[in-house]
Amino acid sequence: MKKECIFIDVFTDVPYAGNQLAVFPHADDLTGEQMQRLANEINYSETTFILKSSEPGADFDIRIFTIKRELLFAGHPTLGTAYSIMNIFDIWREKKDILRLKTGVGIIPLEGKDDSIWMTQNEPEFINQYSDKKEIASLINLLPEDISDNSPIEDVSTGANVLIIPLKNLHAIQHASGNVNNLKKFFKERKSGGPYLFSLETTRPNVQVHSRFFAPHIGIIEDPATGSAAGPLTAYLLKHNIFGESFEIANEQGIEMGRPSMIFMKGDKRGNTYTVKIGGKSAYVGRGEFEIT
Repeated sequence: MKKECIFIDVFTDVPYAGNQLAVFPHADDLTGEQMQRLANEINYSETTFILKSSEPGADFDIRIFTIKRELLFAGHPTLGTAYSIMNIFDIWREKKDILRLKTGVGIIPLEGKDDSIWMTQNEPEFINQYSDKKEIASLINLLPEDISDNSPIEDVSTGANVLIIPLKNLHAIQHASGNVNNLKKFFKERKSGGPYLFSLETTRPNVQVHSRFFAPHIGIIEDPATGSAAGPLTAYLLKHNIFGESFEIANEQGIEMGRPSMIFMKGDKRGNTYTVKIGGKSAYVGRGEFEIT
């Protein structure tokens, strides 16, 4: 049996930047074991598989795999899969304004607008705050004084749980790296996927946030664009009133890796109700065919 897939770069408008993704349509006849083997063979941070909808409220189901395991949800795979359905594969028979993809954390609505695709993420959960800067700094090979005093270190989820770490300046974030042993020990008993660092100093004009994501403890040395972490960061920025209670900003990531990415973030807070939207562009790179055994 042969299976075709496409390769796209997500959170960029040009190939060979952003975050890489392989997408397989018509994946209903693949087993989970076969999907995992394909993801491991391709060796991208994530590979997605499109299946027929399992419930009336969704247009398609999707499954997301890293090289090691299946994920319930991830941002750039969900957005990139939506791009492939809207623009490349001829599989969406009843096209509507909103594409609804069922993931492991529920149905994610996605909308195409101005050459970008926007996803609405789940209502945020604010899980825990940490005050031991020495311990947190050891996760990313920085000093405690590199961490900002103006905002807390906090676990936040909008579908995936990440540890938000505010840094004082661009110099600090550019010199960070993931300490695999300390990360493995810290996250062993926690559900968080990894640390998402951000600075309000950026490398480009008209960009408000510079970010990095490290997860070598789960096989991702560094991620060039992390939509599932940008959602929690959007909720965090709303909660702590960093850009007010309603904003639309740009977040640059992947600069240090040589894969520059741009993540668009919309946030709105009305009382205790949060609306978190993450957007971005994608670029087609190519396609391939795999022999399934």
